[in-house]
Amino acid sequence: MKIKIISNIYELDNICINDYKFDLYKYSNNHSNLISILKIFLISFRYDYILLNCVAYDVIVLAFLKLICPINPCKLISMDIVLRAPTSFKDKIFQIIRIILFKRVYLFIEFFKNTSGYEKYFKIEKDKFKFVPFKVNSYELIKETTITDQGYIFCGGRSLRDFSTLIEAMRNLDFHAKIVTQSNSIIQQHGTFLNEDKLPANIEIIRHDGNQKTFIKYIAASKLVVIPLLKDTIAAAGISVYLMSMALKKCTILSDLPGVIDVLGYDKAIVVPPEDPLSLRQAILRAYNDDIYRRGFEINGYKYAIELGGDRHLYNSIAELILKDFAQK
Repeated sequence: MKIKIISNIYELDNICINDYKFDLYKYSNNHSNLISILKIFLISFRYDYILLNCVAYDVIVLAFLKLICPINPCKLISMDIVLRAPTSFKDKIFQIIRIILFKRVYLFIEFFKNTSGYEKYFKIEKDKFKFVPFKVNSYELIKETTITDQGYIFCGGRSLRDFSTLIEAMRNLDFHAKIVTQSNSIIQQHGTFLNEDKLPANIEIIRHDGNQKTFIKYIAASKLVVIPLLKDTIAAAGISVYLMSMALKKCTILSDLPGVIDVLGYDKAIVVPPEDPLSLRQAILRAYNDDIYRRGFEINGYKYAIELGGDRHLYNSIAELILKDFAQK
């Protein structure tokens, strides 16, 4: 039996589970204009699902089309949609619009379990969320990477990072940290800004070009990894970097926000309150100086990341989730 699906996750094409096979119509990420999305909506009458990954605008437009044309039977599924708590008046206007339109989304597939922020601000029913564990990005490349310990703290990435708290936590410590991130013009689009004024001498800023191979090498040569996030974050951020770090056998220190304790528990990473330089400083000092303590998190994190593996495990998990829903029809 065929499951007919429109998606920008091309790896679902021809996946077979039991007697079910996915028949994929490839959704181009270049469809983000109204005419193209309207065409997809019309095509979708002949399909079982539309599954879109990381394209919030497209999901919202399709939800609007389902609102004005509710006879379309195709189920709209959003995956890894990144939402932020509304702060400005403009945000709150869009919040109202999203609350209305998200009622037309059948499921939200997320890489974190703590969806309380989404439920609170966007009134999405809890049973619409489905959790799927994420994957280790660049898994094959990581397996080929030489792991060393050059004694520095690694901090990197671009989404909702709180570099200021790390900088304060590192002041006057005897070891140094490398902050590896892209230009402010790029990271500001992801809710992050790095102020390079009055940096302590033990902080090195590396403005990275986005090359995954060199980014991984910086992680692989570190002693431990710190990923501090902004406390108002209601979506998971930093998962990709912390899983790559774990796969490279690095102890990670993370902010207590969605996608951390709700996914990892307490034994795979060190968890600290967000935007708390003193707590972060204490966590860094203990992890840096206590080899046995640090080693425990390295072992547990590595085991977890390797069990997740790379792309195939993630796409099979998504396929199984959709199959389970389809079989209940």
